Amino acid sequence: MARRDSGGGGFVGVLGVLFLLGLIVEYLWFIVGAAAVIGISVGIYYASRAAIRRAEERQRLAERREDELRLRAERQRRWTLLGDSRAIYGKDGDAATRAVSQPPRHDDRPIARMATTAGELAALKRDKPQAWTQALFASVLMQRTSAVLPRLRDSELGFTASGGVRMPSGSYLASRLSRLLDQMLATVQQLADFMNAPAFMTPFGSESGDAEPDGDAIEHIANRLMDYQERLLELSEDCRGLSAPSAYTDVIADCARLLDAPLQSFREFTGEYVDIIEALPRVLEHATGTIHLGGLALDLDIDDDLLSATEKRLHAMAR
Repeated sequence: MARRDSGGGGFVGVLGVLFLLGLIVEYLWFIVGAAAVIGISVGIYYASRAAIRRAEERQRLAERREDELRLRAERQRRWTLLGDSRAIYGKDGDAATRAVSQPPRHDDRPIARMATTAGELAALKRDKPQAWTQALFASVLMQRTSAVLPRLRDSELGFTASGGVRMPSGSYLASRLSRLLDQMLATVQQLADFMNAPAFMTPFGSESGDAEPDGDAIEHIANRLMDYQERLLELSEDCRGLSAPSAYTDVIADCARLLDAPLQSFREFTGEYVDIIEALPRVLEHATGTIHLGGLALDLDIDDDLLSATEKRLHAMAR
């Protein structure tokens, strides 16, 4: 990902990382996308690049819409397969278009369920029920999210406690907020590198069965993934903990909204992943063979317009 520079204006950098997680006998695709406006230098170079940037922006938006439509279609199809009522009564009013009727499975092993305690996590690794690797991964995500849920709600609300760290001037505040935004973008890049590493998928075993799943490693990877969520949460809290004259409270609030965006994506991703695991007993009871559940996105999308406007404001404050 390109890094933020000191100028105003901006272009959109889209970072996509694709990784694979096994689900039953089929692999689920997940996308980590980080979209952010990255500042570039102003002046003649900026002006000469304007037409090219507009064309690139149109292409990027078209690709973005295509990705969103595909993910929406796959989510709709997955709801249908899972018997989720949202497949019929969702916000778009889409109805299920195909019924699935298959003979019962012959695997007599119990089906994995979400683990809410450390003891239940240990039981998943020990007993290895059907789909235990995915249930283990999802359970860690759920437990870690639940542990910081009040803090996540405060971030979503933009809640600011009384007091806070007083900023002595607008330029000092601009420097502090710019640093927080830069740290957020750097964390998103680190998250993408982490999930793109070959070792990320190795513990889940191979589809051919040549490599056995490693429960301890899966639990470790899930915890490290959620460590990134906590890093992003700390940045949000640092921003909302700043205190400044009333003329600057709006820019602090805008920065807080930007820093909360990836946290909302984490919560949506975790919630939908948990929905899938909780629906597995219904799916596996009457299913056999390969089950395709479509795409699930951890889509860390930053509001381009808000980031661009905030960077311009911070640049002006820093003068």
